[in-house]
Amino acid sequence: MNVYEFALEFEQEHSSYYLDCAEKTNNSKLKKVFNDLAEEEQKHAKVVKDLAEKNKVSYVKSDILPRVKQVLEEIASGLPTSVIPTEQVDIYKQARKMEEKSREFYQSKAEETDLEFVKKVFKELAEEERKHENIMVNIVEMVNRPNTWLEDAEWYHHEQY
Repeated sequence: MNVYEFALEFEQEHSSYYLDCAEKTNNSKLKKVFNDLAEEEQKHAKVVKDLAEKNKVSYVKSDILPRVKQVLEEIASGLPTSVIPTEQVDIYKQARKMEEKSREFYQSKAEETDLEFVKKVFKELAEEERKHENIMVNIVEMVNRPNTWLEDAEWYHHEQY
């Protein structure tokens, strides 16, 4: 399996994972975040496919961070009345790990290639995966906060969400 086939496969797996997360959550705002992430992963798959076929790459960078930030702020403003179930925090942690591995993969492949255009695209994909990783870190923190606060209540100073 070549680098493009491998990348295409995990981008498609990640998209499916996020669609599954969207389906499993009852929070409509969080569902939107996961659907957006799934869409981003499909765009990454198209970029990889275009690279493999030596087509022009038309998209890499996205505007997902401001969109997700707004949604997470809306969720946080509704807390604690709209508490998100914490049962799925391990699923969200797994998504963070997937994004971390993707970022590392693209970074290493960017360093390995001698083709400047491919190097540039892989670095941009690594940066996009870093954004997704940061999104998942924030979601895990927000969803898991009631668990950690209760476990460590004496150590918290009532931070704002």
